[in-house]
Amino acid sequence: MKNKILCFGEMLWDIFPDGAVPGGAPMNVAIGLKKLGSDVFILSSCGKDELGENLLEYLHENDLSTEYVQQSNYPTGAVNVHLSEKKDATYEIVFPSAWDYIHEPESIPEFDFLVYGSLSCRNSISFETLSSLLETEAFKVFDVNFRAPFIDQSVIEKLLIKSDLVKMNHEELFQISAWNGLESEDLELAADLVFKHYSLNMLCVTLGAEGAFLKTADEELYQSGFPVKIQDTVGAGDAFLAGFIHNYMREKPLKEALEYACLLGAWVASQKGANPLFIVENIKKLKQEF
Repeated sequence: MKNKILCFGEMLWDIFPDGAVPGGAPMNVAIGLKKLGSDVFILSSCGKDELGENLLEYLHENDLSTEYVQQSNYPTGAVNVHLSEKKDATYEIVFPSAWDYIHEPESIPEFDFLVYGSLSCRNSISFETLSSLLETEAFKVFDVNFRAPFIDQSVIEKLLIKSDLVKMNHEELFQISAWNGLESEDLELAADLVFKHYSLNMLCVTLGAEGAFLKTADEELYQSGFPVKIQDTVGAGDAFLAGFIHNYMREKPLKEALEYACLLGAWVASQKGANPLFIVENIKKLKQEF
């Protein structure tokens, strides 16, 4: 089975009160997949500035090719991260940034999986490039990523319809179901509405510390969370998605893929920043503790 993965979208710096660390959901997912042993590359853009050069170096350090990372005269992306007392993150995303202007490359390798989010579609240039990629035969993984004020219902719905696997959190699920007239916050009811309305093949809803819920045409699965001492939640959902994709494309049972995704997400939440080292022994130990 071919498993080459293209991650499309933002690469940037998450700026915490005590310093900056590399981030951006598509880049985080790509790095996570690479650490797990997947064949992955990224299509993005950074600025011709020091922050951009540092991001390119960071990709090299994580064994990711920069061949399809464009450089523009727009500044490298930056996000001001604010942490609550419970260590939950909120984001102030600078606009415009280089990743808003990802142009369609003249040529690109064939890929079997396409991973993309909604945030990178806030500007028409990157959205048009993604729209072209969505016309390929690849298995399409849509990571819903609501970041106010960059939430465009028409864009979100276009991406939902094109996807094979959709991952979102429970708050995003309830917002999308509310767009379709459902005011209830009953998880299964909302998931059923979204699943059917957008003709999805697979819907994965992350529930924070409570775990995750997965729905297909044939089954519904719950996976409880793995309690950890949280450092910050930045990148935990990206690690979750990387873990799920890595196991799904290797045809692991959905229940096994969902459990591993929750384990990996919990491990990242227990570490600082979006891309801590994945130490397989520690992740196995975390499972054994429960």
